[in-house]
Amino acid sequence: MAMRVTKKVNNNVALALDEAGNEVVIFGRGVGFPPMPYLLRDERQIKRVFRDVSARVAEAAATISDGVLVVSSDIVDLARVELGEMTRLSPNLVFTLADHLQFAVERVGESITIENPLAADVAYVYPREYGLGKTALGMVKGRVGVELPPTEACSVALHIVSGEAGEGQGDMSLVVRSALDIEKITGIVERELGVTLARDSYAYVRFVAHLRFLLGRLLKDESVASPNRALFDEAARDFPQTYACARQINDYLTEAHGLSCTSEELLYLMMHIGRLSALH
Repeated sequence: MAMRVTKKVNNNVALALDEAGNEVVIFGRGVGFPPMPYLLRDERQIKRVFRDVSARVAEAAATISDGVLVVSSDIVDLARVELGEMTRLSPNLVFTLADHLQFAVERVGESITIENPLAADVAYVYPREYGLGKTALGMVKGRVGVELPPTEACSVALHIVSGEAGEGQGDMSLVVRSALDIEKITGIVERELGVTLARDSYAYVRFVAHLRFLLGRLLKDESVASPNRALFDEAARDFPQTYACARQINDYLTEAHGLSCTSEELLYLMMHIGRLSALH
């Protein structure tokens, strides 16, 4: 069945309409070369199809090499497998990551190295994504032939975190701020509970995910509120250490950002802290 190609991005990337009339981004040798629009009758020419991608984001591919775009797609596919079904990644991630990798490759060619001061924090707070970032460097070297500096593992990890659902639709400044805050909050939990948290445990991964959503809501003034005050009061009374830990976290958020959790948010926070406490 023929696909209608509507707009060229570059010679090998174009916007098209699938059989249901949905706009997609297609990648394949020469798909963007003929005059637009046209019917692509031999769909074997299409190597990859990207769905639900913003046309504006896809147009960034105009300056991205084929090799970088393919390896970016492979990195995102690996991230989907490694992070599991519960983690949804933005369809734009392939192109935003590819755009970053293209500049990183060009910087290597110009012997320019930019250190990332967040590397230690990102490895600490997002160990799964940082591990993917390190793997990605090997993939770029193997498929593009360029050895990126180790600091790029942090940058790839931040792009993956940014692409995870609920992370502000690729708001990198929010991701960076969250990484720093989560490190501080993790330190508060470890100090208050007297434990060292296992960063690779399922409970910690869920805790970090909850903190990211919490910080996003508070920064956007979208706090959760409900008539669970009685349940919160009961939990605070029955679990004083967990409550004290949650209050310390709230005090930090107030001091650092002028933010404050509702009783409902504190209750959810206590539930996650309780799960972490139960592991030790």
